[in-house]
Amino acid sequence: VPGVLYMLFQGLVALGAVAAVFASHGALDVLLTFAAAHGPIELTAIFIGTGAGVRTGVAPLLPGRRGRLAAFVATARESVALLGGACAMLVVAGLLEGFVSPSGLPPPVKWAIGLLSIVGMAAYFARAGRQQSGGAGGS
Repeated sequence: VPGVLYMLFQGLVALGAVAAVFASHGALDVLLTFAAAHGPIELTAIFIGTGAGVRTGVAPLLPGRRGRLAAFVATARESVALLGGACAMLVVAGLLEGFVSPSGLPPPVKWAIGLLSIVGMAAYFARAGRQQSGGAGGS
């Protein structure tokens, strides 16, 4: 668990260092516009993956009412679904980073794509995991 958190911290420090270099040269807007379309999805996927890993690593340490192995296995199974979703998100982020971010699209379009991805993820995560009602009579 500490290793995963350390790697996440190192990645964020590197991102901050790159942003500082761009800012010191008066070009922070260039970096932010480049990352606007793919950044929200990519960063969200990275945090989901990190959370799944941390959760799996902590399960045997804090098993609750289950045995350590049972807690680990159950949590690992749930985490696989999270990681599958995070991988799909990284594919989308990679496509955006490869085709939209370096393109000649106007900056407002790139920012709009990023904003739409944030709204879409928020809508999805607000509904994710909720049970659907089987009958026609309500929720």
